[in-house]
Amino acid sequence: MKLRKVFALCITLFYMTILQAQSIAPKIKFTENPRTHNMHIVSDGKYYYTNNGGKAPEGMIHKFDLNGNLIATYDIYLDMRALMYNQKDKKFYVCTFTKKIYKITDMEKGYFEVVDSNVYQNEQATLALSTNGKFLYCLENGSIKIYEFPSGKLYKTINNIDCGSELGTGSAAIAVDKKHIYTWNADHGIVFVYDLKGNKIKSVDIQQGHYGFSLSFANGKVFVSDDGDYNTGTWYGYEF
Repeated sequence: MKLRKVFALCITLFYMTILQAQSIAPKIKFTENPRTHNMHIVSDGKYYYTNNGGKAPEGMIHKFDLNGNLIATYDIYLDMRALMYNQKDKKFYVCTFTKKIYKITDMEKGYFEVVDSNVYQNEQATLALSTNGKFLYCLENGSIKIYEFPSGKLYKTINNIDCGSELGTGSAAIAVDKKHIYTWNADHGIVFVYDLKGNKIKSVDIQQGHYGFSLSFANGKVFVSDDGDYNTGTWYGYEF
């Protein structure tokens, strides 16, 4: 009986080693103190910007250089989820727990204005803005709703998308780039890659990062975080 247990343990360790070898390591990682939770990351091509979420009075955006060195902190008093950069108008947008979408009109002064309200239903959703600034992507429990931006009109729905089964494992997290849609299962560390029509291309196992809300695309990389949870958190950027 003992021999069987030892054999079973060896087989388990063997397969764990194979899985670890097949998963990819991050190309960049850096830490930050989010005051609350490490929610999202975006880039304007020159810098990285991260936002926190959880308490509006603690709302802020961090600015980093492309090596992950902190440059500045801006107080943005919103309970933010996703941070988005619109290449069309060179402005930053955020979606919030109140189901409102805001444009940051002056980051240094902390000024913002409402763009739209109640476009999406899940207050915990982390939205994604298309690279041309024309569409908003929202994932909820395996269905992607694509809205015209900024009108909020429903453009298209894509069903049967793989993702986490709960909010904490990625059921409402989505990222996009020019050619792909990304979803994930944070519990298992798997990122799912689709084309813009919703056809699955591949699944990628990643080694680090398990905060379900944090899936983002920035500066050519897919990012996820380990939540600081009112302490220091870590961002991981992967190249697929």
